[in-house]
Amino acid sequence: MEDNVSTENSLAVGARGGAVAFVLKIASTVLGFLNQIALARILGAGGVGEVLLAISVTRIFSQIAKFGMEEAMMRFVPVYVDQRDEARLKGAIYFSLSLCLGISLIFAFLAVVFSEFIAVSFFHSQNLAKLLPLIAVSIPAGVIRDVTGGILRGYKEAFRSLLPENVIAPSFRLAIFMVLSFNGVSSIHAVVAYVIGEVLSSFMSIKFLLSQTRKILPVKSMYEYKNIFEVAFTIILTGISALLYTQADIVILGMFTSTEMVGIYGVASKLVLLVYFPMMAFATAIPPLIASAHAAGDQGGLKNIVSESTRWILSTAMPIILVLALEGKYILRYFYGPEFEAGYIVLLILTLGQLVKAGAGLIGVILQMTGEHRVYMKISIIWGIINIILNVILVPRFGMTGAAISTSVCLVMIDIICIFIIYKRLAVVTLAKGLKFDVIFITVVTAGYVLLSYNKIYFGHHILLLIALVIYIGKSIYNHDIPWRLLIAKYKEA
Repeated sequence: MEDNVSTENSLAVGARGGAVAFVLKIASTVLGFLNQIALARILGAGGVGEVLLAISVTRIFSQIAKFGMEEAMMRFVPVYVDQRDEARLKGAIYFSLSLCLGISLIFAFLAVVFSEFIAVSFFHSQNLAKLLPLIAVSIPAGVIRDVTGGILRGYKEAFRSLLPENVIAPSFRLAIFMVLSFNGVSSIHAVVAYVIGEVLSSFMSIKFLLSQTRKILPVKSMYEYKNIFEVAFTIILTGISALLYTQADIVILGMFTSTEMVGIYGVASKLVLLVYFPMMAFATAIPPLIASAHAAGDQGGLKNIVSESTRWILSTAMPIILVLALEGKYILRYFYGPEFEAGYIVLLILTLGQLVKAGAGLIGVILQMTGEHRVYMKISIIWGIINIILNVILVPRFGMTGAAISTSVCLVMIDIICIFIIYKRLAVVTLAKGLKFDVIFITVVTAGYVLLSYNKIYFGHHILLLIALVIYIGKSIYNHDIPWRLLIAKYKEA
């Protein structure tokens, strides 16, 4: 009975953390939309492509510079907090931040020194050479913010961990870019706005962390270098491999095609992140719960947390999937401009890939939080390399469509393999319960939408989609597939 109460309490914490994260992700999405629309309307596809390439280069450097510490802190901090081991907690925090700051400064320096070589030799863009030295400043700021966010998530501080990245940074990016644009159209303005947003959000994260850790400042630090490095090393390799299938498409498109095509593809791929943000929202609150349940040997609690969180993710992602898959061409045409409608096929392919991810749950998080990080690292590396190979083969022949196919296939294969491995190693099924209904529902709605659209019944297909969304959301609320019941008063004591 006590175990059931503990699991219920953990789910309540996860639901509330996920709800906070979800709200902030919605705010981030709205701000992201406004940023993308402003860039698209002011700079056009070519300008957007240059900015996206510059951001992709810095993200590659930043991912390496984080050295896996963001995810490692999500694993170690909740354990130390539960054990009330303040000495090791302080040591872990100091070690992760100082290490990542040093590495990020080195990478920022390298990005400045080799900016022209990267821009001209790889992307054949002289204008990009002007952007890279400026945007390199954002590398240390973004790294410190992300690692600090991982520490705060370990404390189960969902709001404080997400506010700087999801609200502060995009708000300042948008405001500063719009102000600078009054002085003329330039991709440099977008980069300057991006850097300022990263720096300010980093300062905010540090302020939140100092507030959270004030009571452990007098404690003498104890360091577990070996344990932290063991986890962080495998996670950084996993993170690098993740870049092989999250940034490879943009980079290889930039190498083989025009910046205009990169801009169109980039806008479509950013839209697909709408499907991913329910997963990112719950990935903020759920990992510490998984780590704590696994460390305590609570197999039943672990199964329940995984099962419920996957259903939550799919139920919140499904309405977004339907809207993007069926209405995507209208969104691209009317929000971003007619030239971006060419990215609809890309949007559709990538959305289908994210549908599988939503139904599979937090497979990477589960493996990383339960000591199976090496397995996830190997899978990610292998399929990351395969993704690069597929992109190199398909992009020159099929352009954006080839990049989308490569990325989606590799992401889906990682999910399928991890589902079987998690079941074999942990006896946990990560698939969302009630999948049969979702499959039938999306098939029927899609068929009806296509039929009405083909027969040109005035607004019929749009009305059908609206009715379908109301039905699905209503069903999810009634069946508690969206965790609203864990947010009501009687659970807030948990």
